Amino acid sequence: MKVDTIAEDGWTLAAADDADLCELMGWFSDAQAVDRWSGPRFRFPFTLETFREDCRWDAIPTYSLKDADGIMVAFGQYYDRNDRAHLARLVTHPEMRRRGIGKRLVQMILRVAQQQSGYAQWSLFVYRDNQAAYRCYLHSGFVVQDYPDDAPLRERCYFMTRNSDIASGW
Repeated sequence: MKVDTIAEDGWTLAAADDADLCELMGWFSDAQAVDRWSGPRFRFPFTLETFREDCRWDAIPTYSLKDADGIMVAFGQYYDRNDRAHLARLVTHPEMRRRGIGKRLVQMILRVAQQQSGYAQWSLFVYRDNQAAYRCYLHSGFVVQDYPDDAPLRERCYFMTRNSDIASGW
């Protein structure tokens, strides 16, 4: 089932468009912020073309979360990784962090991934020093698992998973 938009409680998660891409680019001012968000393979400084390419904008499901006023407050993607919906490049607008928006983003992307593909499990990587994101994922039902053998950055990241049957408060 193809689902591109979910709306609830004044929030809308929808397939990201080119205006969202330009907005998102403005959220990263240095190489460290880009690395923390997307990993060391993402080029910085970036151009519109390299950002789109490194983000895999046209290759994987890509979403923006907007508030009731239509303002983009968060962004995220997912793709299939070992028969799981693997969340990637999750970020909340820098001026809107610590308001629960990240948790809302995760919940809505999980819902869209479930509706589109029926995944039984979800996964993600998070840098060990990114405690705000780590806590967000814990509060979203994710738990730390053994690190996959085929994944890079073992020393820097946690690998987290969540089963689709965990009570979520949705």
